[in-house]
Amino acid sequence: MSKKSAWAGAIVAAVGLTVGGIAVATAADDPDGPPNMVFAERHPGGPGKPGRPDKASLKDSTLVVGRVKSVESGKLTITKDDGSEVSLTTDGATKLRGGDLAGLKADQRVTVRVKDGKALNVALAKANERGTIKDVNGNNATLVQVDGLQTPLDLSAVTEKPKNGDLVAVTGTVSDGKTVKVEKLRQLPK
Repeated sequence: MSKKSAWAGAIVAAVGLTVGGIAVATAADDPDGPPNMVFAERHPGGPGKPGRPDKASLKDSTLVVGRVKSVESGKLTITKDDGSEVSLTTDGATKLRGGDLAGLKADQRVTVRVKDGKALNVALAKANERGTIKDVNGNNATLVQVDGLQTPLDLSAVTEKPKNGDLVAVTGTVSDGKTVKVEKLRQLPK
C-alpha cells in the first residue's frame, strides 16, 4: 500500500467518525425528535440515570452555601457566607445526603439546592486539605497546609493516627467553623 493510499484511508475514516459523531450528538440534542436510546445506553450518567434527580426538576434551581442557623419542622435557616440569612421550607422530599435532615446541627457548613424557596436537597460541605501534621495530642492535631495556614484537626474517627511530620491528605466536615473532623486520612509520599 502506498503512502498516498494510507493517508487517503485515514482521512476518509476521520471524516466518517466526525460526521457520525455529529449525527449522534445532534440526535441526542434534538428535543423534538425521537429519543435516542443508543446514546442513553452507551453513555453512563445519561438520561434517566437511577438515583440522580431529573435535570428538568433542577431547572431554575440555585445553590445556597453557608452555615446552618436552625432546623425546625418544615423550616431550615441558613446563614450565607455574606452574612445574610435565608429561610427555606422543607418536607418529606427534602433529602440530606448521607443522613436524616433532623440530624443537622447549628454551625454545620452545608450546600443546599433551592427552588422556589424550598430546599430540594442538602449536603454537608466537605473539607479537603493537604499538608504536614504537627502537634499530635491524642485525637487532636494541627495540619500545616502548603500555603502556611494551620487547621486544627479532630482525629477521633481515624483508626490509624498520623505522627508529627507526616504528609497527609484529609477529608472531613468543619464542625465549629475551624476544626476539621477528619473522616478520611491518606498518607502522601514525602
